[in-house]
Amino acid sequence: MRNYCNVSSLRSLFIKKIGDRGRERYRRAGITASTSFISKALNIVISFVSVPLTVHYLGAERYGVWLVISSLLTWMAMTDFGLAGNALVNVLAESDGKDDRNAAREYAASAFWALSAIGLSIGLVFLAAFSWIPWRTVFNVSAAMPTNELQQACALTLILFVVGMPLSILNSVYSAYQDGFVMNLWGIASNTLALVSLIIVTQFRGGLPYLVIALSGTRAVVHFANGFYLFFRRYPWLIPAPTAVRWTRIKRLLKLGGKYLVTQLASLGIYQSQPMIITQLLGPSQVVIFVVAQKIITLPNDLVYMGTVPFISAFSEARARHDWGWIKGAYRNSTLGALAFGAPLTLAIAIAAKPLIRVWAGAEAVPGVSLIVWLSIYTLIGIALMSAGQLMCGMERVDALAISITLCALGVVGLGVLFAPWWGLTGVAAAMAVSKILTFWPIQLYEVRRILRDANVQTAAVEPQLAV
Repeated sequence: MRNYCNVSSLRSLFIKKIGDRGRERYRRAGITASTSFISKALNIVISFVSVPLTVHYLGAERYGVWLVISSLLTWMAMTDFGLAGNALVNVLAESDGKDDRNAAREYAASAFWALSAIGLSIGLVFLAAFSWIPWRTVFNVSAAMPTNELQQACALTLILFVVGMPLSILNSVYSAYQDGFVMNLWGIASNTLALVSLIIVTQFRGGLPYLVIALSGTRAVVHFANGFYLFFRRYPWLIPAPTAVRWTRIKRLLKLGGKYLVTQLASLGIYQSQPMIITQLLGPSQVVIFVVAQKIITLPNDLVYMGTVPFISAFSEARARHDWGWIKGAYRNSTLGALAFGAPLTLAIAIAAKPLIRVWAGAEAVPGVSLIVWLSIYTLIGIALMSAGQLMCGMERVDALAISITLCALGVVGLGVLFAPWWGLTGVAAAMAVSKILTFWPIQLYEVRRILRDANVQTAAVEPQLAV
């Protein structure tokens, strides 16, 4: 214990590299997943603390408005045109696989300054149109909600979004270099500060604008500190100098990112459309019941995602080095691990969901059994197919991924609007599960079989060369 439980041993765990590249990929993926779980645990603690605090002092309607603002903010993040996210992960991981730091620097600078221009444009558009937007109609609020408070909350959210847009590449950079654990450590610091700020705001009974400052504002401060550390300490060769911007790099990012953008926009229909559908068809007070249940029951899906997402950059880097055998083994192992971990956890959470939610958010937020069942089915489908999506992203097989997600989103929104008036919140959850199994299962598994078949061909072609 003295040999291993000390600062130097723990530090070596994070920085000591293994000579075998395949084992090194697993090591980095494992560390990233472990720190992701710690970060997620902290998020759960924050949720357990923040939901009762915010619901009780804001009320169901104001809290519902906050949830819808969060969903709208996620929609707005899609305006990066795919310049950040998996597209940047792919090209930076490929550059790392080829040991080409100059290309990596040009990609990072091109993405940073292109996003700065997009953020400035968005800010000017909203500045001109803000007073014309019917915010009360957008959020379908009652007369008890002051218009001034609603406008201030929206304005603060937009300002923080625009200012922080260029730094949206930070997570992609960490992921591309398989250093996601560093990103998670920053996330832990950010969430801790946000929790402290939230407690202070609730003690002073601040309204929605203060809630935005407590949660989004404090995270923005940590984000800027993170950016300074990334560019000036950890990856100094990636400093986004304007002279490193290349139009050819931007074009490749836009071409690849455009496909990912389709998947991101469609994913919003799958994962973020429910608060808007429920607000318009069932009322904002019903949003709390669905979102709280969704957060609890889909937790295994989130954990499996955190455990498998580090493989995206690992797949990209392995593809650049033509390590096809590792790719096949890693896909198989990640799929089996996801099922072994996620399925029992989903069942356990489904059984404990009602009493857990009653303690967490109060009796008014407890969902019905049918809502729990359909959300659990939806979660199990996502767990089973999680590694397939990560493999397609890592191998840049984005077309099939975009088609399946787009069709699923159309089903989620269309069936949700159709089922909600007839079946209430359960209809919204059923629309999610039915749409996912009818679209993800046939399309994504077919593409995975194509990838593995191509990997077999590439392996057969490389082996004779190695023998010679």
